Amino acid sequence: MGPMQAAIHGMESAAKNYSQDLDAMSDDQILTSAGGTARKPVDFTYEVALINRRLAARLAKTEPPAAPEGDDWWVAPEELQTKDAISQYFKASCEELLEAAKGMSEEDATVLVTFHGGEKPSHTMVTFAAMHTMYHDAQLNFIQSLAGDSSVHWG
Repeated sequence: MGPMQAAIHGMESAAKNYSQDLDAMSDDQILTSAGGTARKPVDFTYEVALINRRLAARLAKTEPPAAPEGDDWWVAPEELQTKDAISQYFKASCEELLEAAKGMSEEDATVLVTFHGGEKPSHTMVTFAAMHTMYHDAQLNFIQSLAGDSSVHWG
């Protein structure tokens, strides 16, 4: 298994885990700030999805969608402020990223690109997306546990 295949496998797993945890949450959990100051799951899910879309565009050598301006945390637009809408947006972003990655040869996956302030092989963008997705999945798990849900929804 080459580095892109390994990265794709990791992203497929991360996307599945995140989707199952998001689907297990209530609308209220997704749209509410835990403790009143934490980021809402809808907002950090939007961040994950938009980054996935931006990485997919870079892999496909197309113009990535614009990132929200400013230094504040990204907030999901009004049209994504429902469980169904944000879930569909997230899943579509994972499909876009995986399609772009699967369209690359293992040779292309080792081509150096500017990423996180340095030159790195293309496959590292997919590895980063998987890690970023799981980072925020842990936040979903924490919010679930605060509500008394200690189940592993993707196990």
